[in-house]
Amino acid sequence: MTEKRGLPESLHTLMKQLVQQKQIHMAGTVLFVYFQRHWQLDEEKAAYYTVRYFRKYFPVQWEKEQQKEQRRT
Repeated sequence: MTEKRGLPESLHTLMKQLVQQKQIHMAGTVLFVYFQRHWQLDEEKAAYYTVRYFRKYFPVQWEKEQQKEQRRT
């Protein structure tokens, strides 16, 4: 049987707090490192899951951050 992986409640709460404070870049960094260290994923998979998480739970904030990134380049 496959073990279902999920984020601990404390980490999910931290993500919500950081996003509410408009610190989505910091939240992404924390989540990326969590995926690498605790789930032992390579950088590519960790980045994929980080993006997927933000698209699912914070779609509006994710879009705003993407628009800011596009304006910078």
